[in-house]
Formats: sequence, C-alpha cells, structure tokens
Amino acid sequence: MKKTLILPSLLTTLLMTACASTPSNETATQSEAPTVETDQASQQTEADNWKQVGTGAAVSHIHGAGFWQEDARPVIATHTGLMEFREDGWYELMSNRHDYMGFELVEDGFYASGHPEQQSAFKNPLGVVRGTERGETLEVRSLEGEADFHHMSAGYTSESLYVYLEEPTSELRSGFYRSLDKGEAFEPMKMDGTARHGIAGLLADANEPLRVYVYGPDGMLVSDDGGDTFDSLIADEQILLAATDGTTLAYVREAAAYELVLRQTGNETILSLPNLEADVVPIELAVDEGRLLLATSDNSVYLFEEGSWSTLLHAGVAK
Repeated sequence: MKKTLILPSLLTTLLMTACASTPSNETATQSEAPTVETDQASQQTEADNWKQVGTGAAVSHIHGAGFWQEDARPVIATHTGLMEFREDGWYELMSNRHDYMGFELVEDGFYASGHPEQQSAFKNPLGVVRGTERGETLEVRSLEGEADFHHMSAGYTSESLYVYLEEPTSELRSGFYRSLDKGEAFEPMKMDGTARHGIAGLLADANEPLRVYVYGPDGMLVSDDGGDTFDSLIADEQILLAATDGTTLAYVREAAAYELVLRQTGNETILSLPNLEADVVPIELAVDEGRLLLATSDNSVYLFEEGSWSTLLHAGVAK
C-alpha cells in the first residue's frame, strides 16, 4: 500500500550512484521451505497483547506506516516494534519488539526487515520476514542473518517485493532486486531507462505484480516488466515519497513548499500538508480509500480523513 523511506536527501545520493551500475545476473533461492520461529517473541496466545503507551512516552525511528486491514487503525513500525493508534491513544505490541525496517502492509499481514530485539531467537539481521496476527507471529522468508532491507516495497494484493540492497550478501551484490514468490528468492532488476534519473525510492503497484515505480528529484518512472525497463510517468517534479492503494497514487513533492498530490484516472487533487517545523521532512506515507497517514523526520504522525489533518504523535511524544 505504501512506501517506506528514510530521509530522501540521503537516499537520493545513495541510489543515484547505484543506478549507473549494471545489476548482477545472480539469483538467490531458498532450498528449503520458509521456517517459522516459535520462541516466546514470535508466538503469543493472549487475545490482546497490546499495552497502552503512557502520556509523554518517547517514540523514535519510525520506519513504516499504514492502516491495519481488519479495523483500519493506524499502525507504525518503530525502533522497538509496532505501535497502533486507538480512540484512547497509542498502544504498543509487547511481543516481537524488533527494530523494523522496510515495513509494508499487505492484504493479510506485512513484510519487514531490520534487526531483532535482544535475546531473540531470530538472527541479525532479520532478512525478509512476513508478519501475521497483527505482528504477533513472524515467519522467516529468506536471507535471515544476511540482509537488512531499508528500502522495500510490497504489492498489497500481489505481494511482489521490490528492494534495494545496500550491503552485499553471500549470494547477492548491492543493487535493485525483485521477488515474485513472496520473498523466497530475489532476482536483479535491469533498471533500463533510469540511468539519468536520481532515485529516492521504489513503490510496488498494489495489484499488478510486475508494475513498479521509482521516483526522486527528476519525477517518477514506471515499469510493467518487473523493473527491467522504465518509462516516464511524471516529469520535472521533485518527489520525496509515494504510496498507492490500487486506485489512488499519492506522492509528496517539493516545490516552494511540500505538497501532497493525489492522482486518480483523469483527476488530480493537491493537498497542503500539516504545518511542519523548519527542517522537518516527510518520510512515510500510506493511503487507504481516501485516508492518509503521514510520518515526518521528527517522529510526528498525522492522519488525514474527512477533509482535514489531525496530529496523532507530535515530535515523538505520545499524547
């Protein structure tokens, strides 16, 4: 549904260099079926294993945002696990308190990477894990102990994964990869057509498994062959982050000020963002049937619904 992104200025510099190189022709596969960790951190039997966060509690390192499938509650991935917003405030999941990266919701769960909590049975880094039961169960899909994907996007219904690998593994060089089997194996994307375009992020289409977008300071490109060839979709715009729910393509662009653009077939709407402090940058965006969730570099979280923004988390401090 959405795209997870670190500070765009840093990632643009990193990925612009990567785009100029030729991806390897290597493919990583898993010889055995994915394993399911069964330690106390990954299996919980309580009906509600969430604890309310006290007023004034600090929240840091937001690396993913979206809406839960069952009840549409906002959820964020943080340095110490998952947090969701309810009518009476923020709650944190008391199991699987991992430092999630690349957190992406799909139709019946989520994908993530990152680093396990201390004394966890998971290897560091996590590789690719798939979460269900609102994060109480995690299944290892691949590359456990080898890869930490900060830049990963998953198709909401297709579950195609598109990633940028920063540090090489035993089988993969650094570069852009796709997985069409839900994270079990990765193959390189050729990235033809991107050589003269800076890339700040990737966005998997919600429904079409072979459609992927890349965006950055020169606009947005789209591929319909899994990232092998790209064509221009949006030109001459500096795009910081993007999200899609299958009917709406939402993205934040930087002009005189930050603007949020909603594109649907034959229609474009421009929204103003919440008032942000100086030097604060939008870093996470999710869209779901007209609702929007935005996180910023100062660990603030904003919800847009019924035509207006509300603040769920201000500068990393729970209300």
